[in-house]
Amino acid sequence: MNVNRVSLAAAGVLSALLLGLAGPVDEAHARSYTAVVKCAKVRISDNNAVDHVEGTGRGNTRPKAVTAAKKNANDKVGRGYRAKHCDVKSIR
Repeated sequence: MNVNRVSLAAAGVLSALLLGLAGPVDEAHARSYTAVVKCAKVRISDNNAVDHVEGTGRGNTRPKAVTAAKKNANDKVGRGYRAKHCDVKSIR
C-alpha cells in the first residue's frame, strides 16, 4: 500500500511538471520577430529628404516589430529631422 501511494504521488507530481513545462504555448508569446526598415531622413524645417536611415526593432508580432523598428529609425535621426516613408526591408 505504501508503494502505491508513492507511485501515485510521483505520477501526480510528474504530470503537473509536464503540463507546466510542456503545456500549450501561445504562439504570439513564444515567437519573437525582428524587423529592419529603411526610412527617408526628412528635415522638418523645409520638409526635404536629405538622407536615409535604417532602424531595427523586435516584437512578439510582425506589426509590433515594424513599429519598434520605425521608432528606432526616428530616434536615430536627431533633432530637427524625422524618419518618413519607411519601407520594411526584412522581418525574421
